[in-house]
Amino acid sequence: MVTIVFLVALSGWWAALLGRLAGESHALAVQVHGVAAEATETLARRRTMIMWEGFAFSCVPVVLLALAWRGADLERRQQSRLEAMLSASTHELKTPVAGIRALLESLRSGVLPPEAAAPHIDAGLAACDRLERLAEGIVVRQAVLAGASPVETRRLGDLVDEVRRHRVAEAVQYDVDDAADTLLALPENAFRSVLDNLLDNAMRHADGKGVRLRARRDGHWVRIEVQDEGRGFEPGEAEAIFEPYRRGKHRAERRGTGLGLFIARTIAREVGGDLTGHSPGPGQGATFRLSLPGKTS
Repeated sequence: MVTIVFLVALSGWWAALLGRLAGESHALAVQVHGVAAEATETLARRRTMIMWEGFAFSCVPVVLLALAWRGADLERRQQSRLEAMLSASTHELKTPVAGIRALLESLRSGVLPPEAAAPHIDAGLAACDRLERLAEGIVVRQAVLAGASPVETRRLGDLVDEVRRHRVAEAVQYDVDDAADTLLALPENAFRSVLDNLLDNAMRHADGKGVRLRARRDGHWVRIEVQDEGRGFEPGEAEAIFEPYRRGKHRAERRGTGLGLFIARTIAREVGGDLTGHSPGPGQGATFRLSLPGKTS
């Protein structure tokens, strides 16, 4: 701000100096040549030129400083988002790592008898899957934002089948027949990352009531809904749940930080789509709708 004021003041001083010199030149011309009308016209042209030059001289640094400030502000925002994501991911990683560590220490010490270890081992493997998908989501998100992932065009049905194969043990009902042949042009692994995060979120909050995934075509769009009948959330929290550390009012009852939804929405919007959430209220389930541009094969 101080720099802008200084440059504007400098421009005003420069314009005033030139105007004074032009006035002195006009007086001298009238005194020497006695041609007042012609000299006055020349003075008017010079003063107009000085005025516009001074204005342009003032605008250029102001515009440059505004652009520099905007670039610095964007960089600060990006840095803030990166720090928030790293902080959230660190917090997200601690819980499953601590659980796996406790399981391994119990097995090593013999506190946990072998016949009772099976369910705990299953829980540990599930935590490992969650960690793997979280890490993959972070990597995919950064690659998509940087434009480093190659774009591939594939059938929706094939993309969903890939997700189903590595989540075969989960109680998820898939219904994509109406849109299975729709072609999606997306960065590599982007679809799988988004869907994994949506299904992880649904399974975590469904309380064992099952999850349904359905897809349909809507003109040039594909609408994919992931629905559960679990905890739900307040309608006013529909936007807050997509931010790290903002999981709604009943935080103590919910695991995670919302990082999965944050990653999923970031990727969806970066590829030209969107991700929204809806719930009638606590205890009434939730529906997340993923919208992606698609075309018929």
